[in-house]
Amino acid sequence: MKAEPLAHSARNGAAEQTYRDHVANVCRYTHKFALDATQFSPKWQDAFTAIVDVAAAYHDLGKLDELFQEVLRHNRPNRHGFNHVEAGTAHLLRLKQGEAAIACYAHHIGLPKWAAEKNKAGGKLMFRDDGALTGFDQLAWQRTEENLTRYLEEHHARFAPVAPSAIVRFKDMADSGLLRRLALSCLVDGDHSDTAQHYRNERELDGLPLRASERLAALDRYVAGLTPATPPAGYREQQRLALRQKVYRACRDRHCLPQERIASCDSPVGTGKTTAVMAHLLRVAEERGLRRVFVVLPFTNIIDQSVEIYRRALVLDGESPESVVAAHHHRVEFQGDEWRDLRQLTQRWDAPIVVTTAVQFFETLAACKTAGLRKLHQLPGSAIFLDEAHAAMPASHWPQMWRWLCELCDEWGCHLLLASGSLARFWELPDFVSTAEQRPVPELVSNEIRTDAAKFEVRRVQLRRKAERLSLADLGNFVLNQSGPRLVILNTVQSAAIFANHMREDLKLDLNVEHLSTALCPVDREVTVRRVKDRLKGEFKDWTLVATSCVEAGVDFSFRTAFRESCGLVNLLQIAGRVSRSAEYAEADVWDFRHNEDGLLTLHPQFKTSREVLSQLFDEGLVDPSQCTEALRRELNAGMGQTENFAQAVLRAEREADYPEVAKLCRLITADTRTVLVNNGLIDRFETRVRENFPSAREVLKHSVQIWASRLDGGKIPVKPIGFDDELWAWTGTYDNFIGYMAGMMPLLKAREIGLESV
Repeated sequence: MKAEPLAHSARNGAAEQTYRDHVANVCRYTHKFALDATQFSPKWQDAFTAIVDVAAAYHDLGKLDELFQEVLRHNRPNRHGFNHVEAGTAHLLRLKQGEAAIACYAHHIGLPKWAAEKNKAGGKLMFRDDGALTGFDQLAWQRTEENLTRYLEEHHARFAPVAPSAIVRFKDMADSGLLRRLALSCLVDGDHSDTAQHYRNERELDGLPLRASERLAALDRYVAGLTPATPPAGYREQQRLALRQKVYRACRDRHCLPQERIASCDSPVGTGKTTAVMAHLLRVAEERGLRRVFVVLPFTNIIDQSVEIYRRALVLDGESPESVVAAHHHRVEFQGDEWRDLRQLTQRWDAPIVVTTAVQFFETLAACKTAGLRKLHQLPGSAIFLDEAHAAMPASHWPQMWRWLCELCDEWGCHLLLASGSLARFWELPDFVSTAEQRPVPELVSNEIRTDAAKFEVRRVQLRRKAERLSLADLGNFVLNQSGPRLVILNTVQSAAIFANHMREDLKLDLNVEHLSTALCPVDREVTVRRVKDRLKGEFKDWTLVATSCVEAGVDFSFRTAFRESCGLVNLLQIAGRVSRSAEYAEADVWDFRHNEDGLLTLHPQFKTSREVLSQLFDEGLVDPSQCTEALRRELNAGMGQTENFAQAVLRAEREADYPEVAKLCRLITADTRTVLVNNGLIDRFETRVRENFPSAREVLKHSVQIWASRLDGGKIPVKPIGFDDELWAWTGTYDNFIGYMAGMMPLLKAREIGLESV
């Protein structure tokens, strides 16, 4: 009797999995994911589900080849280079199921470049494997053609043929790369979910319901509990409290018409946008039956602060806070085959409320690889809060991202809220959004409340400029001569660490200096943030926090004086939001400064144009929130066409279906970074190579940093690869909870400065 064909080998203590079981499970999962998404898309419901269903049915058809069965039965290497995806793709192309064939072809390698596919045999082998089989005198596609009938006979002995009611060809979806990514996302998640569950790496995936009306009621109770029993004594603090209450009610009670899918909120810092906008989104979710809320933030450290608030305010009785509000830090999406047992480390966006970074969110929209795309199908039917929208991405990325966001809102039932205390209305500028594509974006808050808030904001802080360039020593003296507590923001991780170390060690200020940047892993940043908040409540004021822009936006800090290395108008205004937030100081200053680039203080090359524009605005007396859109317009025009050219390159790559190029161009962090663990205990657990010992996703996220890949090679810094295609590294040098991994870099930097060999 012929053995039942397999889909997966027995390994790591898990039994083999039959082809029948795997394909059935993938079809079930994929169909569910498609239905969950398309309930919000009447336009695409039938076609999209047909594409996904037929792709899932035949995605592993090539595994029925005896060559591949031999590999699976004996858990051997695939020494012939046999591509099991080939057969399903060939069958779907014969059925003229073009989009399903693309999903099948891409479900391991990701979405390809269309032009490269068209070049295969003059277009005759698009989405086919034209490589040679090792040890055989034939090409991969030729073996498929010889054996396809037999594969289908075996497959249909176990599953009924899938014949979609409508043929969906390339042309039907050619204008929507997002649609193609969503279809692939459903297939990839279905395939990966079943595989990971078979090897006991993941739980059954069924996130909690949003229960929008109940969470809105809980949020109302939470906000009501924030009102102090005794009203503030000072008039300005009374004004701020009244403003916060007005903003909350305005957002919470704002009814959106069916055609209002995108709105904005430019309420100033300190007016409670975190809770007010959530109230608006929950109301919209209740009215429209949405399934999920996304909160998209520019920096990882804001995530913990927002998650803490949302878990206190939105979790209902009997629920696990982590299951309701999911926090997604920097990317841990490993691609290599050896990492297949670690797919549980990839965050899946299946909670009712997902708090993630702009990097994660927008790079997922642009992704072509399967690890990034796996979670994309969770987006349809979501309310999306893009907080601190000014800091979400470079200006050049907005034209294409705006198109995707509009498509999600118009065709997939999403609702988008753009918010910032320094909101630049890029959607009104023809350079970003063509006149034909522009759309009204209503404000949540009335003009009357916005005017009152703007008047209050002008009186709260004084924006000032230090004209002369400062050395490291001069900067230290200048900062210490101003009233504390003080906040100093520098533009690079290196500069922040150098200046913090200078103040603590050279100026002998010891613990009166704090440091916060991505040189610290998330768990140490959390500790520092808590300590800073405690110190801000204390009586002692003569101390300083040195940081990077990671505390620029959204962090609930309130200092007496702030210093911002010159960057741009919106950056300066955001730092003003970390000063006298509740008008608790009668006088509060925010200084724009420049260092002299001498020694170890470094410049950030991306801020050259924005610095020049900010200088112009200071000269013209136009440094205030009303000028954010004007500043953006000037930055665009001063860029010698670079921004427009880059934006057009992204749009062109998407139009031409060059998906790898789109993903490359749309990376928000252009440096190629790697995850580097800084916790020796976790490093030891990975190095055992025993799967049961591996750290959890949360442990990896909390105890790692991101370092440029270019710095990891050559043996110049203290790291070592843990393995797994060099995607995970271990820090072997000095790491401390003050300046993080920069403690291990400091001696090397100083040695190079004085011309000594690095050790």
